[in-house]
Amino acid sequence: MKKHKQVLTKHRTVKDLFPSRYWHYRSLLESKAAYEKIKKGLFFIGHPRSGHSVLGALLDAHPEVVLSHELDAMAFLDAGFSKRQLVQMIINRSKQFAKAGNQWMGYSYKVPGGYQGRINQLKLVGDKRGGTTTKWFRQSPELFDKLKAMFPDTLFIHMYRNPFDSITTSFFRSQKRRGVNFDKADLFRKADHFFDHAKLIHQFEEQALFDFRSIRAEFFLDNPEEVLKSLLNRFAVEAPEDYLKNCTSILFQKPPKRRSELGLWDSKTIDYVFQRMEETPYFSGYTF
Repeated sequence: MKKHKQVLTKHRTVKDLFPSRYWHYRSLLESKAAYEKIKKGLFFIGHPRSGHSVLGALLDAHPEVVLSHELDAMAFLDAGFSKRQLVQMIINRSKQFAKAGNQWMGYSYKVPGGYQGRINQLKLVGDKRGGTTTKWFRQSPELFDKLKAMFPDTLFIHMYRNPFDSITTSFFRSQKRRGVNFDKADLFRKADHFFDHAKLIHQFEEQALFDFRSIRAEFFLDNPEEVLKSLLNRFAVEAPEDYLKNCTSILFQKPPKRRSELGLWDSKTIDYVFQRMEETPYFSGYTF
């Protein structure tokens, strides 16, 4: 039997002849159009182990926000990804993290009743990758111009905690990862790395390419609802009371004081940290 040719006519459209292809390409076009409308971005810059993960998870739990966990958005910009591709990667990463139970470093970031991995109406996108973002600023600052072009209304969050705790946590993590015992020289090295990072962050802030907010982890844990409301209202996104209540239910009361667990802190190492704390405006008032 002769095969009839599939011919487009007034009454036989692409939708009729190739339904699967039609809906596939239509969804691509619609998602591209929707993603192009998103002008608001929220990203992190700062030090590892400073509270970024929990704040990012709480924001991702909002029904109108998708904030990926550890995607490293700047790496995809460096690889030449388009805005549509980047937004899709952010959404996919949020879904993957939710599917894995929102577990990270032995801690659960799952918000009861939260929209982690789901979207109601997408208004704001972003990525939680503070430490690596600082490194990208050092080696490829032009990437941030690309980010600005994609998301003209972008806020960068710099979250930080007591330097003695951040340095100690980094010391323990590196020691465990390498399987060796570090000494006092390594502690000085970790301190230098931390404060060199802080100087880069301050340069980024002074460049003023983006809106920028520094948030102390201690202030955030004392005032989580205030911080979340302020960040969401910055983008004209409402923060319902039940959302705020569910977010606060997973928080520690105070950040852990890891510095007391390390015996290498003495007058010399402590004085050195105090000396370097004066190089940037972030650490005023912190003590050992």
